[in-house]
Amino acid sequence: MAEGSQQQQQQNTAQQLAQALSRIRKVQSQVELNAPGQGEMINMLREAGDLVWGEIERIQQQQQQATNN
Repeated sequence: MAEGSQQQQQQNTAQQLAQALSRIRKVQSQVELNAPGQGEMINMLREAGDLVWGEIERIQQQQQQATNN
């Protein structure tokens, strides 16, 4: 796969993950406001959001390294 094509694919993946993260955080906020007693659900949403965020950061680091090389 060509390097430019790979970077474009990573950007698309990062954008999709960012949308997923936004939705996860939106649901998390709604649960925290409307059902604060659902601690386990809130924690699961936090963990899911953190995992998605970590993947976004990993992709961004790869893109930076590819740009610097």
